[in-house]
Amino acid sequence: MNNDKSIYACYEEIKQREISELKEKLKNFGGAAHFGPDYTGEGATGNDMPFVCVHSDSGPYDVRIHAVSLDENDHLTILGSVLVEEDYPSEIKIDDIAYGNIEFITDSIPVRSFSQDSFSISQLSREDLEQQGFDTSNVDDKMMQHLADKLGDDYCEQLFWVSLDIIAESMGIPKK
Repeated sequence: MNNDKSIYACYEEIKQREISELKEKLKNFGGAAHFGPDYTGEGATGNDMPFVCVHSDSGPYDVRIHAVSLDENDHLTILGSVLVEEDYPSEIKIDDIAYGNIEFITDSIPVRSFSQDSFSISQLSREDLEQQGFDTSNVDDKMMQHLADKLGDDYCEQLFWVSLDIIAESMGIPKK
């Protein structure tokens, strides 16, 4: 941080970093996280609800965070309720959250594991074509994607299902 900046400018820098870290963690978690034992749907963390300090015109107050999400336009939505009241959660403005408190939300989002819907099998690169003797100097990304799509279709039509059965069985994955 620059020593010529005011303390508030430094706080703002830290807050922007906290917001960036929260957005990145949300992207890696699927775009939304819901906290607390009562929520078991998509994006459930299983973690206790984080608390943050929120500043308003009437002073600071503690807020229990219920959910946080990131939309396709990179806009954060944070839902929380005031700790001393049992109100239905309402949207909390990120600018009202006290400096250093956004991290409490970020730290409550677990690292996602074993919840992907699909997994990549293979990749195609220009180097693969070159190893087979092809000249790729005029091959653009659109042509590479088209080739990858055709290879994927061919693999599914010829080997995928047979290989899946054989390999899954050899790994001890039981059938229903």
